[in-house]
Amino acid sequence: MQTSAQNCTGLLAYDILLVYMEEKDLGYYLESLLKYDLEYVSVINPQGRILDHTSRHLDLSQGKLEMLCMGIRLQHSMQSDFDEDLGAVNYIVTERDNLKFISVPILSNVILAIAKKGKDHKPLIEKLLSKEFFSDLKTQLDQYNTVTIGIGA
Repeated sequence: MQTSAQNCTGLLAYDILLVYMEEKDLGYYLESLLKYDLEYVSVINPQGRILDHTSRHLDLSQGKLEMLCMGIRLQHSMQSDFDEDLGAVNYIVTERDNLKFISVPILSNVILAIAKKGKDHKPLIEKLLSKEFFSDLKTQLDQYNTVTIGIGA
């Protein structure tokens, strides 16, 4: 006889909850980057669309944010045309009057981080380029790519 706390596969509801809680999603990794004093961080796919993001405060409309992300992705795409001659781009930093934009290519995506202009971006870049972070993020991005392929099939 199955109790109300069990589902049809025999796992207890709290077992399922624990498995869910232990699994880290893309948002978890983006949230972990806010400790670098970021105002905003996102992952942009090859088409310039935001896969996931998190922010403290960024005074930009959703439409302008989407255009910004498309422009960042286009910039990386155009730079990759010179990879064979000049080597791959590791990251791009753009400073504006009040903000600093740090973009790092990872697989076919780009991580965009926005910080106040005076913040040191080097610790963030070291984190983003670390093998551990790359491995963790790759697992999450592979899931997005699998879902995308599954929907389009």
